[in-house]
Amino acid sequence: MARSTPDSGESDQFKLAGSPSHLLHRAEQLASERFTQLVGDTITLRQFIILAAIAEHPGLSQTDLGRIAGVDRSTLGDTMGKMETRGWIVRTPSASDGRAYSVLLGQAGGTMLSATTQHARAADAAILDLLPKTKGRSFLNTLTKLANLADQAAAKAEREQKKLAKRKARERAADKKNKARAASRKQRG
Repeated sequence: MARSTPDSGESDQFKLAGSPSHLLHRAEQLASERFTQLVGDTITLRQFIILAAIAEHPGLSQTDLGRIAGVDRSTLGDTMGKMETRGWIVRTPSASDGRAYSVLLGQAGGTMLSATTQHARAADAAILDLLPKTKGRSFLNTLTKLANLADQAAAKAEREQKKLAKRKARERAADKKNKARAASRKQRG
C-alpha cells in the first residue's frame, strides 16, 4: 500500500504544498524556465535532453530514447518529427528490428547541442545554487533514485507486457489448433 503524505487525511482538502507530484512539476517548470532564460527559444529543455541522450547513446531505438529521456511515446513522436525537419536528428530503420527506428544526431543537432550545453550546465547550477550546499547533493541523490525507480518500474511493466503477449499468442495458437481438430473430426464424422 502506498505511503500517505503529511496532508493525506481522507476528509481534508488536498493541499498542493504537500503533494510530491505537484512539487516535482513545479521543480520541472523552474528547470525549464532557467534553461529558456539562458538559451532563448531556439530549443526547448526537452529537445536538448533528447539531443543529449542521443549523443550519449547513438543509434538507440526511438522507444529506448523515450525511456532514457523521460518522454512519453506520443510527445516523443511529435518532437522527433520537428527535430528531424530541422536536421537535428536522423532516423533510420533499425537493423535489429524492422518496426523500429534508430536515432542519430544530425549535423545541425550536433551543432545545437554544442552551442547549448554550457547553458544547460549553467541552468543546472542556478537551480542547485538555490539550495544550501549541504542539500544539493542530497537533492540530486533523491532525484537520481526516483529516476532509477521509474526506469525499473518501466522495465518491469515491459517484461510483463511481453509475457502477456506471448501467453496470448500461445492461447490463440492453441485455439486455432483446437478449431482445426474440431473441423477435422466434423469432416470425418
